[in-house]
Amino acid sequence: MCGDCCTGAQVVRLTGQDLGLLMRHLGLASVRDLKTKGLVTLVREPVGPQRSVWRPRIRFRSHPLVQCPFLLNDIGASGNYRGLCTLHPDAKPLVCALSPLTREVEDAGAGPVVETWSFVPPVEGCPGTGRGPRLDLRAPGHLAGRLAQEVSGMRRWTDESCECPDEESAWDMLGAQGALG
Repeated sequence: MCGDCCTGAQVVRLTGQDLGLLMRHLGLASVRDLKTKGLVTLVREPVGPQRSVWRPRIRFRSHPLVQCPFLLNDIGASGNYRGLCTLHPDAKPLVCALSPLTREVEDAGAGPVVETWSFVPPVEGCPGTGRGPRLDLRAPGHLAGRLAQEVSGMRRWTDESCECPDEESAWDMLGAQGALG
């Protein structure tokens, strides 16, 4: 709860389900409202040697600090600053809910995916790691449904967004789909 993983040069990639959760949590009428409010941006990323896809990301604030727009800094009982996620627990993005576990997915586009799980502290010296029970390097059971939806949603989104020539057309496609999940 220090909030360090929600500041600086972090990249928080979102799934379609994340976009839907954010939209509902904030009471917004459409996915595009996330862009209009400056909360989410689309960035073109390579997904193979000849393809790229538009990926939604949280757009971090730049003033007064570079941080996630959903981070609330507060002073805890000990008098120290702490970082509180205003999306926790119900609308928290999948990548944040998994942290400090990370997953690499090899996806041929059909059939089962190959997942590699690892432990990566979100920031150097993370005070939340090394405490509590030791975690297995596998999918947390309570997130199994979200992980499966992420794979199917990203397969569909990869196929469709590769055809979008610019960010505006990608936002139009997102709006037509009602999010990717």
